[in-house]
Amino acid sequence: MLRERYNAEETVQLDKVLPNMKSGGLSTTGFLFGAGTSVEAGYPMMPGLTREVIGGLGMADRCSLDEVLDHVGLSYDAVKGEPNVEIIADHVIAHVISTHQPRFHALEVRLRELVTDVILSVGSPVLDRHVAFLTSLKTRAYGRPACVYIFTTNYDLLFELAGAETGVVVETGFIGSVERFFDPQRFAFSCGTLTNSRFSEHPVLTVRLVKLHGSVSWVSRNGRFFERHPASIAAADRRVMILPRRRKVMDTLHAPHDALFTAARGAVGADCKYLVSCGFSFGDDHINDNLLHPVVNAGRIRLFALCEYETEGMKQLKTAGAFSAGFKDGGIINGVAHSDGTDCWMFSRFVEMF
Repeated sequence: MLRERYNAEETVQLDKVLPNMKSGGLSTTGFLFGAGTSVEAGYPMMPGLTREVIGGLGMADRCSLDEVLDHVGLSYDAVKGEPNVEIIADHVIAHVISTHQPRFHALEVRLRELVTDVILSVGSPVLDRHVAFLTSLKTRAYGRPACVYIFTTNYDLLFELAGAETGVVVETGFIGSVERFFDPQRFAFSCGTLTNSRFSEHPVLTVRLVKLHGSVSWVSRNGRFFERHPASIAAADRRVMILPRRRKVMDTLHAPHDALFTAARGAVGADCKYLVSCGFSFGDDHINDNLLHPVVNAGRIRLFALCEYETEGMKQLKTAGAFSAGFKDGGIINGVAHSDGTDCWMFSRFVEMF
């Protein structure tokens, strides 16, 4: 690939990352956030999550895990946290399907429980950066009605909590009071007043938060989906969370994730024409293949990725003219590589751009 040199400071200016903001404000803007945007709030990255989850297994489950890994020629390295919990979950689920043995199904269930426990163990997450981010977006709305999309693979409640702190409406697809029920039509609603048959939208910022892999606050019951405070969820309730694993595509075909992906596909390239990612490694093939590759390669959306380093998941995106990226030691501008790095892949520095 041809390599051209760009000024490092220029590559990370906000108008380079989201050029639409210079003239159109928040119109047609979207964000894609992964685990890297939660680590500074106190949540673990993949190696740490893996070590905590595997360290929480009892002796019987750990023996079952060793048997699964041995079957595919792997062994767990507790120091490195490898193979990570996504790869482990893939192999465990495959073993459940092939053997039909209850003890391997019990291991799968236990892995899901421990992932949830790790997320919930962060009792007082640091909200400062998420509050600052939403405050900056709210300021850029200039007191007018505005809507932005945030697509996230995170289970935590950082944006919901930050929305309450900042007075920003965060729409997650649930409606209600004490117990909220899922209605994906919420993503298409606008709030306002109707006077003499004339609708006036409320002059507030609305964040449409599409949680593609579910949330620690979501549960299912009799085919329906509800949201309640995590502390009010009983141990017997089934949380609506896609277990971290590489092959998530089959999970996303079932409710409510199918409706979430439908909402995301409808927004990307339409209401959302400028998308910036942070803390997302492009390791989810179902997101790459179903949400990103078609619209980026067709030039229907401009994607700017901020990541510590270039990842394998960017392979089909990196040469597209509508794709740019900033890494610790280099980057890509409109499909052309350069060698000037940035630290805006850290969420704290990302927020400072705004």
